[in-house]
Amino acid sequence: MYHMLCIFIGKLLIFIGKICRRGSSLPGGIILKINHKILSYFRLPKTVIAVTGSSGKGSISSLIAKVLEQEGYAVAHNKVGSNLTPGILTLLLQHSTLSGKLKCDILVYEIDERYAKYVFDSITPNYVVISNISRDQPPRQGHFDLVYEEIKKAITSTMHLILNADDPYLQKFVIGAKNPITYYSVSKNKYSYTKNKFMNLNLNYCPNCNHKLEYTYYNFENIGSYHCTNCQFQKSKSDYTITKVDYTNATITINDNYKIQLPYIILYDVYNTLAAFTITSILNLQNEKICQTLSDVHKNEKLFDVFEIDNRIVTVLNNKNENSSTFNQSLLYINRFKEEKTIVIGWKEISRRYQFDDLSWLYDIDFELLNQNKVHKFICIGIHRYDIATRLKYAGIAEKDIVVFEQIKESIPYIQKKTKGNIYAVLNFDYVEPFKKEMRGESK
Repeated sequence: MYHMLCIFIGKLLIFIGKICRRGSSLPGGIILKINHKILSYFRLPKTVIAVTGSSGKGSISSLIAKVLEQEGYAVAHNKVGSNLTPGILTLLLQHSTLSGKLKCDILVYEIDERYAKYVFDSITPNYVVISNISRDQPPRQGHFDLVYEEIKKAITSTMHLILNADDPYLQKFVIGAKNPITYYSVSKNKYSYTKNKFMNLNLNYCPNCNHKLEYTYYNFENIGSYHCTNCQFQKSKSDYTITKVDYTNATITINDNYKIQLPYIILYDVYNTLAAFTITSILNLQNEKICQTLSDVHKNEKLFDVFEIDNRIVTVLNNKNENSSTFNQSLLYINRFKEEKTIVIGWKEISRRYQFDDLSWLYDIDFELLNQNKVHKFICIGIHRYDIATRLKYAGIAEKDIVVFEQIKESIPYIQKKTKGNIYAVLNFDYVEPFKKEMRGESK
């Protein structure tokens, strides 16, 4: 009866939180203090899917949930992104009876890579999608090897792993493991390259024998087609492969047969979409219907938006601070377009969750790529505007081409009247909507 009382209190806290518009993880945090074993009392549905990794887990889990819901399944999903233990518990409280039985057909949850070891014992997934492991939030995460070890502790042989075959680091989960594994991959395409563009690769050496890896091609950083010349380690054969990327029409084709329409072609979104397709296909949903749903629900203007102001195209790319990999992908995207342009970079804060002002990740970003572009002006905005400007100067950008502003609002007249070309804004989520409103003249 004690755990039923805890669940009742948790549900009451969720109700009060909705009225007060408080955070999504607070009820779970309070109940964990009352009963730290409460997670073990919940009765789970037959299918439980966990998504983890350094980046992309929110997008992947959201796409999975939307596909399943479209097929008529009742899905419990932490769509607001509270992915630590309190947030997971709040999700369960929302979707359970007082006895702890989950009122859903499938549970889909994204989980912070450092917290899987605390959750998987009780909320054990049948399927685990691991998006990637890369440099992310260095002060909190430390080295990515530590992140790998934390995830590894949580995985048991009963869990079906869904892995990106193009990422050699994820192959470390396979060495000596007995898990069922399904791989997905993106084949060589128009913007693949054969000479390494990035010096900050997360893995240069074979995880099996520590000899340097060789690549047939790269899609991005250390993502591509690789093999070791000293042992048998190589890219695994993919079960689900994007065999064609049509950049003109913004479509991807999987296994030469299944086509998905995207609002844009940017690499992290391509991989996220493929991961969602892979897991839902494994669940025996019809591939054609999966493609239709992913084509229909895919657009997320909070992550990527394009609009026109005064005959200039404005592209807004949301980038997670303290993660150079997503930032680098945005730069590769901008690098495709050879016309004269203006680039805006900025954020209000490094992190809402942690009181860190670490900027080391700025030096893992290859701003040097932008030297290949016709950039009229670089606009640096926010609390670390001078740090961004300094990093651009180290990348060889001329000081006369760099302009700094403390606030978005004061930058807009300059951007609109004194810069040239289309505008590309690479912003953290805290600046995305304010920037768009100011550009459109919608702010109060």
